[in-house]
Amino acid sequence: MDLPANASPWRYAIIDSPMAKELESSPQDTLAKNEATVDVGRGRVHIRVKAPRQTQILIDLEAEPSAGAPVIRRSFVYGVPLAASSPLIRQFAAWWEQARARWNAATVLSGCALLVYLATRWIALPDYPIYFFTDEAVQTTLAADLVRDHFRVGDELLPTFFKNAYQYNLGTSVYLQVIPYLLFGKSIWVTRGTAALVTLIAALSLGMAMKKVFHSAYPWSAVLLLSITPAWFLHSRTAFETGIATAFYAGFFYSYLLYRTQKPGAIYGAVVFAALSFYSYSPARMVVLITAVFFFLSDLKYHWQQRKILLGALGLVLLAALPFLRFQIYHPQENLRHLEVLNSYWIHDIPLREKLSIYFREYLQGLDPFYWYLELNGDLPRHVMKGYGHLLRATLPLGLIGLIILLRRIRQAPYRAVLLSLLAAPSGGALVEIGITRVLILIIPAVMISALGLTAVMEWAQKRWQLSRWKVGLPVFILMAGFNFWMLRDALVNGPLWHTDYGLGGMQWGARQIFGKIREMTSEDPRIKISLSPSWANGTDTIAQFFFEGELPFQMESIEGYFDRRRTLDSSRVFIMIPEEYKKVIQSPKFTNVQVDQVLNYPNGQPGFYFVRLEYSEAFDAILAEESAQRRVLQEAGVKIDDLPAAVRYSYLDMGPIDNLFDDDPRTLVRTYEANPLRLEITFDKPRALTGLKARIGGTATIFSFQLVDSDGKVVYSDQQDVKEAPDPRWLEFTVEPPQDCAQVFIEVKSTYDQEPAHVHLWEVTFE
Repeated sequence: MDLPANASPWRYAIIDSPMAKELESSPQDTLAKNEATVDVGRGRVHIRVKAPRQTQILIDLEAEPSAGAPVIRRSFVYGVPLAASSPLIRQFAAWWEQARARWNAATVLSGCALLVYLATRWIALPDYPIYFFTDEAVQTTLAADLVRDHFRVGDELLPTFFKNAYQYNLGTSVYLQVIPYLLFGKSIWVTRGTAALVTLIAALSLGMAMKKVFHSAYPWSAVLLLSITPAWFLHSRTAFETGIATAFYAGFFYSYLLYRTQKPGAIYGAVVFAALSFYSYSPARMVVLITAVFFFLSDLKYHWQQRKILLGALGLVLLAALPFLRFQIYHPQENLRHLEVLNSYWIHDIPLREKLSIYFREYLQGLDPFYWYLELNGDLPRHVMKGYGHLLRATLPLGLIGLIILLRRIRQAPYRAVLLSLLAAPSGGALVEIGITRVLILIIPAVMISALGLTAVMEWAQKRWQLSRWKVGLPVFILMAGFNFWMLRDALVNGPLWHTDYGLGGMQWGARQIFGKIREMTSEDPRIKISLSPSWANGTDTIAQFFFEGELPFQMESIEGYFDRRRTLDSSRVFIMIPEEYKKVIQSPKFTNVQVDQVLNYPNGQPGFYFVRLEYSEAFDAILAEESAQRRVLQEAGVKIDDLPAAVRYSYLDMGPIDNLFDDDPRTLVRTYEANPLRLEITFDKPRALTGLKARIGGTATIFSFQLVDSDGKVVYSDQQDVKEAPDPRWLEFTVEPPQDCAQVFIEVKSTYDQEPAHVHLWEVTFE
């Protein structure tokens, strides 16, 4: 207020204002405006009053009198008329004003970003990814079994981990499916939708970290960057436990940042989220432990200041560790068994130095930008969005900017924590072999770094051109939200054609489609007999249990079992075959009257499943007798081993040339037609010194044995390994000590649980 120099002295007061303190601290609040002009004699006082709308203001003005003049007093009361009306209206008006005050760009766009995230997770959820994998089905199947068995597995009440086929690697993810199963039953949408809802924790954690810890005016950027990260987009639409473990890890990461910067009590939340991640997925256990160690060592001084709270958190840690300790008591050999199933190099008979070398090589691959941004990763097709990379390539510049910011501010605890989280992320996957499901946690610090870079760019633009946050943020938000839905459309429309290997070695497509067809067939004709081939996916029995309660209305068996011995065939039995099996049937003289009822096509229009009726031919028994004699006759061929000529005698094969064993390509294989064991007799052109042998075998329980024979026909060395079942092919390694000169190598590979006739698979044999 400005007065002329000769104006009378004055004073003012604002009283009866319950929000006076808020006015001082929140000048951005929406304000009511009233103006008054008062004549005080020799000057004019122009008073402009700003206050929240529901505030009553009493203003007293008093002017000191001039000689012979009376004292001038004026009083004014200002307020919104609604304030004098009903309490309900006053409460609503107050709420409305507070809501309007909080509806800034960051809040509105953050809420919209979360809606975009959920929409792009839930829309057409059963349609992409195009498969429904056994590792998804098993989550709800185990939850249903847990409810049925009164939350016991054997003698264990509320077990710590659940067995998925060959190993105990499921925990939290199974318990999360219990309530959805009880409410809605089994369905792809519910199973995947539950997991997708849990992944919202990751989006919320990153957004809140940007807002509360890094004080970004654009916290929604982290939510949308996470949403369009290709590896996360794909896996957050599945029920794989890796996405759930990563979401809980994000909650752990955010809670620790809160503890470190503003709310020490948040350490309890960090412990809870860390435990949930630990019990969700086996590689996450190592990552959680390494991250916790890094955080502890990084902030020792601060931890000492908060030692009373940390003592309480330590008690919570011990409580969270009890289920794991109980598991170790009940299953003391399971950790070793887990490494055996995965064929980890840690269980191989090699020096510790070599194991450490392999570990750090795998670890560095987990941090390799080429692995993350380019499609040079070697991951299975079903874990990749073709053409995208695991991290969106367009965000690479943002990641570089964010990394520079991170390194420049490394002395600040929050930035240091992001870097430590990044360094810890590959530690679990490197124990076996780097793959996107094993290192998915790295996406959390990677997205945070990109969000820091994007925030820096937007803040620079805001200052450079003097723009409001709305004008800077809204176009970027629209672009990123639009790309979210473009990516969703691309996945739904083009995703089914990205990878055209729909069988066992590829996408394993067909669960929803084939079991839907079987349901239709059995409802139309309850007497029909159906035999479904299990050879199109892993764990088809588990997938079948997901779609059918109780006894299955069909048999899970392959037509292969009808090639080798006579079984009952009649016109009421329909075989559902994959293309390879159908081709073998029509080429075989063992069958006649082969009729195709219908064909279920793959997404690219090619035949995927044949529904076939057939009969044995009259020559069937004679052909069986002839084959029995033939399978004991070894075939002969010339091959090159390490570019040197050699002769090989081997069991009769029905898949792959014998050269596949020596081509240094672990993806090619051979398979015996009926012989078990598979026999190889390798004769070198010249005797050679051998120090070792490696062989890549299948996942079935196998006995692998070999003998080295010198030029005089004497066995100079022999060895054998008896290995249990595993979900994937694995390498066996043998060390020959001392090295031996040999002219021949005799090898036998026997499938432990199979009798002849049987198929034995072998991928590779190498000599050292």
